[in-house]
Amino acid sequence: MKKQYKKIISIIIGIIISIVSLYFAFRGIDLKESLKIIKEVNIKYVTIAVIISNVVIALRALRWGCFIPIEKKIKKSNLIASVYIGYMANNIFPAKLGEVIRAYVLGAKENISKTTVIASVVTERLFDLITGVIMLALSIIFIPSLPITVIYGALALFAISVIAVLGLMFITMKRELAFAILNKILSILPEKIKIKINEIAHKFIDGIGFKKDKKSIFLIFFYTITYWSGQSLACFIMLKAFNIEATMGLSLFVIAASGFGFAIPSAPAGVGPFEWVIIFALTLVGINKTLAASFAIVYHMMGVFPIIIIGIIATLFLGVNLKSAAQQPDENIK
Repeated sequence: MKKQYKKIISIIIGIIISIVSLYFAFRGIDLKESLKIIKEVNIKYVTIAVIISNVVIALRALRWGCFIPIEKKIKKSNLIASVYIGYMANNIFPAKLGEVIRAYVLGAKENISKTTVIASVVTERLFDLITGVIMLALSIIFIPSLPITVIYGALALFAISVIAVLGLMFITMKRELAFAILNKILSILPEKIKIKINEIAHKFIDGIGFKKDKKSIFLIFFYTITYWSGQSLACFIMLKAFNIEATMGLSLFVIAASGFGFAIPSAPAGVGPFEWVIIFALTLVGINKTLAASFAIVYHMMGVFPIIIIGIIATLFLGVNLKSAAQQPDENIK
């Protein structure tokens, strides 16, 4: 019951955040002008961008397979279908339920343990957060007009992210040595605090999951670079569709911003925070707010409606009961 209340509260908070974000995103926007801009968009470019953006998601699915630390070979078709189903569910259900659903679907299809699948999802999200920060830092090299505070902030986050990636790889591949160093550092603290920090550290490290062989690590980085390159290209083409002066630096900046938008708790599909961060990012580089809002609306739609259609097809392909998957308690994930 307590868990149910927490879920309801998180849903309500998400909806409130979405409403507030939408207010700030579209405050002062000329809606008539915005609709006119959308009507005049280059449909050919939008179509190409939509195809690229949604097809490259398959690369994320293949990368996810490298995060699941098991010897058993997982069917690529099950990985890809599970990810599209999870993405579809995130666009329909609140509280990022799609992450649980894709874990349930793959676990059921491949008979993988709950702990292993969930650990891989957590690791993947953590890795994407770090990647987003690195992309943000790289983009500022090509956008000299950004406010100096944004540049310094991005560079600071970049340094932290690089250290975080190296740290994660170290503590997962050299687990015993990592704990030995931690114990040495904690030795100056009182015993109670030391035990508590050790417990938290063990839970955190045990919750990180990815294959530690060289091939898998290489593929994680290869799929990540290829996937984000594809998404950046799609964003570049979408910017062109709105006659916005597009550069790869700007598309990287927008992609990084959209990642943070999706990470913020919200109503289904990231409605609100997504629009707000995209509009904010584009206005930072001097783009008119009404034009930025038009772009944000179409750019968001291209990542919602096609995914729902592909997700429905994937659901039929795997023969999944989405309602059962959504209601499945965590302990029942195989």
